[in-house]
Amino acid sequence: MRINSLEVQNFRCFEHKKLNFSPQFNVLIGNNGRGKTAILDALAVGMGSLLLGFDGIGTRSIREEEVRHVYRQSGQITELIPQHPAIVHCVGNINDSNSISWERRLNKTHGKTTRQDAKNIIQYGEQLQKKVRDGEPVVLPLLSYYSTARLWLQKKDKVELVKPGSPTSGYVDCLETASNEKMLMGWIKTMEIEALQRQALLQVLEGLRDSVKNCLEGCESVYFSVQLDGLIATFANGQTLPAYMLSDGQRTILTMVADIAYRAAVLNSHLGEKAVLETPGIVLIDEIDLHLHPEWQRTIVEQLRISFPKIQFIATTHSPIIIQSLRPGEVINLNNEDIGDYYNKGVEDILEWVMGVANSPQSERRLKMVEVAREYYRLLAKETAPEELGRLKARLDELAAPYSDNIAYHAFLQMKREVAGLGDDDNASR
Repeated sequence: MRINSLEVQNFRCFEHKKLNFSPQFNVLIGNNGRGKTAILDALAVGMGSLLLGFDGIGTRSIREEEVRHVYRQSGQITELIPQHPAIVHCVGNINDSNSISWERRLNKTHGKTTRQDAKNIIQYGEQLQKKVRDGEPVVLPLLSYYSTARLWLQKKDKVELVKPGSPTSGYVDCLETASNEKMLMGWIKTMEIEALQRQALLQVLEGLRDSVKNCLEGCESVYFSVQLDGLIATFANGQTLPAYMLSDGQRTILTMVADIAYRAAVLNSHLGEKAVLETPGIVLIDEIDLHLHPEWQRTIVEQLRISFPKIQFIATTHSPIIIQSLRPGEVINLNNEDIGDYYNKGVEDILEWVMGVANSPQSERRLKMVEVAREYYRLLAKETAPEELGRLKARLDELAAPYSDNIAYHAFLQMKREVAGLGDDDNASR
């Protein structure tokens, strides 16, 4: 399952907005108040429509406070008027089928979110539910939303074992902003005990471990200690720590990645060790850079991409380093500006040209490059006697040498040099 486009009307800050999404990774950027989180909330409503076809699974409706309101002056009275209907319209693909569309509305105050225009996706959910009930092998799409409140493991509670349940239990609380950490920890504990009793590896549990190791930098192992009644992580530097003692960034990634892998394993346990790699679906992440060091921000997108190759991620960020790590077509700018080419560009360029931060401070290296270019131009424009040409060329080589790693900059200087008639065979070959 994936969403190709979203169109909203009278939802949160948007009178009307339409966005298109790439199949695997999408990152929303924009100034505060532009509606990045609102888009994630609308997507949760849209993708949650599938859950209407399942028994006993809560879903996500349009809430009254999510209806756009406008101020109107009537005499000396200012009124805040809700603008109905609030509409969430999605176009997407399910099970590699042809594109389908569905819509949900909230038409009036104290009304219920409609479902009649979402019958096709609800019916597909009902078909999946029937196959699960009949014991037929079926791949269930993963759906999950990780808000900025996802920093879990704040409280050390006793972890209870979980009883075997339906695969659809992997949808429980999947769209709630306050995610259910107890279910995750209970499942891991139960699997660890089961593996000990069988004296054999459980492939679904090993898939979770592999995902965490891929995404949690320096992690060599993660396991549930029955004795300490908690999740333990070991690292390449020799540290072994309970999860609640990790840094905020480590805990955020550990529990989010483990939760995605856990849900994939529960939904599609019949896939065994391939459950994590073969489960499709949609994951929403608000502020993907939350609590992460810049070095980790540079790699987290690729780590998630590799760990969950069939998941469509839609995230938000304020980090130029996250943007720097994305591929072309994966940034959605809610400032309504054409951001051009950003892939692997310098952080200063992204701050200024992509994120609109005017007059952003520049690094010493960049300032030095500007200074070198000015000196380079001055020397090229200088009338030089033939006997001085050798010395001038040597000086130009000396100025350009420290920046030979910047191919575009070095080529630019070389072009200026050749236009001035001061190129030579040696420099042209470098």
